[in-house]
Amino acid sequence: MENNDFISKEFECRNDTLKDVKEIYPIVDYFKTIDDKIEIENQNGKRVNAKSFVRVSAVNIRYGDRFILYVYGDERENNIKNIEEFLCKNKFYTLEKIEELEKEKEKLRKEEEAEHNRYIEKEILSLTPDDKKEIVKINIEEKIKLLKEKRDSLHLESLNSDNNILYIKDNDKTKIIDIINNNICDIIKHLSSHYEISIKESRKKNFISYLISVVKGKDMKFFDIYMFFNDIKKYLSDQFYKLFIEKIIGIEDLHEEYDTIVINNFVEESIKTLDYVIEDKRKSADYSINIYMMDNAENINSNSNMYRIINIVQTIGKIYEIKESIIDNIIDRIRGDYEPSLYINNKSNIEEYSDNLKEFKDYLQKEFESIYVSVVSGKNNSSIDYQNILKLARRI
Repeated sequence: MENNDFISKEFECRNDTLKDVKEIYPIVDYFKTIDDKIEIENQNGKRVNAKSFVRVSAVNIRYGDRFILYVYGDERENNIKNIEEFLCKNKFYTLEKIEELEKEKEKLRKEEEAEHNRYIEKEILSLTPDDKKEIVKINIEEKIKLLKEKRDSLHLESLNSDNNILYIKDNDKTKIIDIINNNICDIIKHLSSHYEISIKESRKKNFISYLISVVKGKDMKFFDIYMFFNDIKKYLSDQFYKLFIEKIIGIEDLHEEYDTIVINNFVEESIKTLDYVIEDKRKSADYSINIYMMDNAENINSNSNMYRIINIVQTIGKIYEIKESIIDNIIDRIRGDYEPSLYINNKSNIEEYSDNLKEFKDYLQKEFESIYVSVVSGKNNSSIDYQNILKLARRI
């Protein structure tokens, strides 16, 4: 809009990193380099001086919000053009630019979809006998659509296990075999139902029996059950997806074929060393503490802090498969020794709190790791320095 006094132009914020009012300051700084008057108006009609940090912060522009800039003075046409270029670099776009970007985005989406459809068409035709290819091509779009719907609507359950890696004590592989007999069998049943492909019970039993025999025949002390389960799940999903393609192109003799070499590799790759296991557990422990540190420390009080400490003990204890009696003993001692006196009220205290929490976690992890290594090495040394744990917990 233009009149004798100003030019106005509407913009929309597409900057998804804009989370703090301070991040708007560089834009205000830029406005200050322009001699003439500039105003900004938010969606609620609040109009303020665009060169004031305080007032611009008050209009509270966030991702997706629209606002209008009013540029005054004799150089308003040139200034609004320069402002538009500057804002565009910071992901604040005019409505015309947004329309252009949306069209480009939609064009790109259609191109990607077309490319994906061509890939699926190749998949279909690669499994189609030569004498049927021309017939299949007649309604290939419908087949592609059906395949995508089936694939995109597939949901397979994840494995619910306390630890990614199993410790195989005395060559006892019962847990792995139970997962094969139960979870992997359930995956096969679900895939059969989802893709509407019946499978012979004898073929399923042969596959399960072979999988178990491979596991039983391997020497192992540590087994990554998540890796194994997910590899098998993806392999089976690919098998049934291929069978469904054969079904919709009219092939009648449908039966799954299992590659014994691939299956052997899945088992081999899931067998891990102690060094690998320790590194994996350390990463899990670090991740767990990061979750607790993401909470707003400013809102922590004495009571919630005690439960945070207890949760850390329980979480890291579970990661290192520590006996419940040891975990309970630590928790009981922390409860009995805890003094409800913590109130975090300034930045320096928050930083100190974070450092103390990490130090507590690191020491606890070191103690639990020592116990775990002792157990899997056959020494079963479960000694633990309760006093030092309490000392570190007391500082939090």
